[in-house]
Amino acid sequence: MLSFSLLDAQALSPGLEQASQWQQWANGTQWPEAAQPLPATPLIPMMMARRLSAGARLAVQLGLEMLARHPIDNAIFVSRHGELARSMTLLQGLAAGKPLSPTDFSMSVHNTAAGLCSIQGKAALPISSLAAGEGGLMAGLTEAVANLHAGYKRVLLVAFEGEIPAFHHPWLSARPPYALALVLGNEVTAQGECWHCEGQGALSHSPELPQPLAFWRAHLLQQSSCLLGDGRQEWSWRRR
Repeated sequence: MLSFSLLDAQALSPGLEQASQWQQWANGTQWPEAAQPLPATPLIPMMMARRLSAGARLAVQLGLEMLARHPIDNAIFVSRHGELARSMTLLQGLAAGKPLSPTDFSMSVHNTAAGLCSIQGKAALPISSLAAGEGGLMAGLTEAVANLHAGYKRVLLVAFEGEIPAFHHPWLSARPPYALALVLGNEVTAQGECWHCEGQGALSHSPELPQPLAFWRAHLLQQSSCLLGDGRQEWSWRRR
């Protein structure tokens, strides 16, 4: 069984910044109808922010906020698609025989957000970047709990997704970019909202939301439990 204490949580998405906006979203899982600008990211220098993709920019902002509020000693960044849009731009450039942008090339790796958060936050701590398909948050939570058992006191987990290129829309659901940051502690020693996990086996239904958003919605609605699926199996998380 996996368990942890949730010490802090925050999310960002265009048009969804304030607690009241997210609460309205949680009640109906409706995104803002009109296209919204990205939330302000005051902790990121302007030149860096301009180079970051939308999802990475939100992830770095939240990571820096949590680093400023908590004594974080381990961090995990999770994204299913990472820098997919930037990688698509590079591939299209290669196919057209055009020279590649050095900035796009250097920022196309999966650990872009994690690395820049560490650099800007001057945080010399162990950081992992995970890609586990639809099971990203569950993979991140598993590693976070393992790190807590290894002796880390505060683990920062940031799950984020950016914009999905139009080329991939036939296969991937297009949602606005978002980022979710969780600060986890050992439930035995930390104060906070305690969650426990048990495997449920084979998936019994298609997930309505990606794992990070499903967990965030359950937290906002103060639900006693939530299911996190990855397309093949699911896990039951219960709040104590």
